Amino acid sequence: MKVVCPVCNRLFEAECSPYKEMYNGIIYYFDTEICQLTFRQNPERFVYHCDKQ
Repeated sequence: MKVVCPVCNRLFEAECSPYKEMYNGIIYYFDTEICQLTFRQNPERFVYHCDKQ
């Protein structure tokens, strides 16, 4: 499954990366450990929020 790293916006295969994080019930995949650590510091900076109307 192809995913986009929320930190660096790079497209990659999720199965090829050991870096993933559960946040607010959603699993986020990262292409590097540095991206995962950056996400952990401030996850709200990298998540997309849909406006409910």
